Amino acid sequence: MSALESSKATENNNNEPPLAKGLPIIGSAASLFNSPVEFLREQHKLHGPVFKFKAMHKTMTVLAGKEINRFMAGEGRDYFTSEVTWGRLRDGLKSPHLMIAVDGDAHAYQRKLLKGQFSKAAFKERLNLLVDPIESTLQSIEDGDEVHVGPFLRNIVCRQIGLAVQGVEVNTQQTEDFMTTQNTYLNVFMIGKWPKLTLLSPKFVFSALRTGKLLKKVREENTNRCPADKTSVTYMDKIEQGVQERPDLYTENDVRTISMLPFVGGVDPIGGTISFILYRLLQDDELRQRVVEEVDRVLLEAPLNFDSIDRLVDVRGLVMETMRVNPVAYAMARTATKEFDFGGYTIRKGDELMVFTVANHWEESFFPNPEKFDIERYREPRNEHKNGAIYAPFGRGPHTCIAAGLAEMHTVINVAMLLRYLDFEAAVPLEKVKIKYIPAPFMSENFKIRFTRRKI
Repeated sequence: MSALESSKATENNNNEPPLAKGLPIIGSAASLFNSPVEFLREQHKLHGPVFKFKAMHKTMTVLAGKEINRFMAGEGRDYFTSEVTWGRLRDGLKSPHLMIAVDGDAHAYQRKLLKGQFSKAAFKERLNLLVDPIESTLQSIEDGDEVHVGPFLRNIVCRQIGLAVQGVEVNTQQTEDFMTTQNTYLNVFMIGKWPKLTLLSPKFVFSALRTGKLLKKVREENTNRCPADKTSVTYMDKIEQGVQERPDLYTENDVRTISMLPFVGGVDPIGGTISFILYRLLQDDELRQRVVEEVDRVLLEAPLNFDSIDRLVDVRGLVMETMRVNPVAYAMARTATKEFDFGGYTIRKGDELMVFTVANHWEESFFPNPEKFDIERYREPRNEHKNGAIYAPFGRGPHTCIAAGLAEMHTVINVAMLLRYLDFEAAVPLEKVKIKYIPAPFMSENFKIRFTRRKI
């Protein structure tokens, strides 16, 4: 019997799922906020696919494993809602139709409207807008230059998204403003990690004001661009189409928040994954030499384009294995809309849930020798990631990351360009560098590297 099948044994089951051990009052909040992936992994290993935890005033039920992933993406699509949990962020932003916080028709319309803008095919004519910003940045670096990895990567990715998706040049200050604004809203309203008083801090207030001006500029420049530039449909064009077709779904604040979506969905996930890759390569000289040799071989034959990207098999394996071991989107917060049985327990309507979508990333039965970092898992004949619904670095169900394919390609491009142009070494002791959640996982801000230009 699968974990989701009903049985008479569970029909009248009033026993509660096991509760993770925690401290008085705060429960598991410290462990959850400090290292949520490790906390969820440990509890999943200890309790199985269903358990609960308390964090301050909140109690959540965790559902984990491929069975729940399949259920969310199939027959159970209507059993979950994001509107309760993400509604706090929606209300805080005063955006009643925030895409990630609505379900049903409102979500389906917005997703269908924008999906084409995030497809890999849509970037065939815009690939240079991903390549040029990182190439120009790397070419400006001199031997011995040191950078803090987090701000360095966030700035590159923000520039790329600004140009390739929004058609606007984003500078370093605007990147910092945007990240401050985004992460403050998430930590205050969504996660509850920071108090609402944070919204009164001068840093946040001025960052939010400047971010608002940037988003207004994005919309105005798109509307006022010359006729010669209007031959292709832009991301903002699709939003304006939505405003015309479904004014009920697009208030002024809705337009503002959906204008932020490419940055929200791209900057920290892509930057965070690359930060893990750089950290890994600094620890593994053999792996580093292998991927550098592949990049040199492929890019000597042809410039970076769709065909050459497909030939970067080792780099793609490096990216995918990093997303297995250090998944950025490791869980999804949902609320049960209907009662159903899972793992021998009854999940009741209204239960607050955390779906640990990547729970199987470390299971021997799916990924042999799972603690080994192995970039060959994702190619023939192994294809370990294709074993059911076990590989889920971009979530599962109706709210799966809309730009999953593009994000993977974007990350491959950036890693290939970094390895092609620069050599690097740690500028701080690596043992002092830790994983931090801001709220997406990223190597800590003290992670600093020193560059040397490669002679190619």
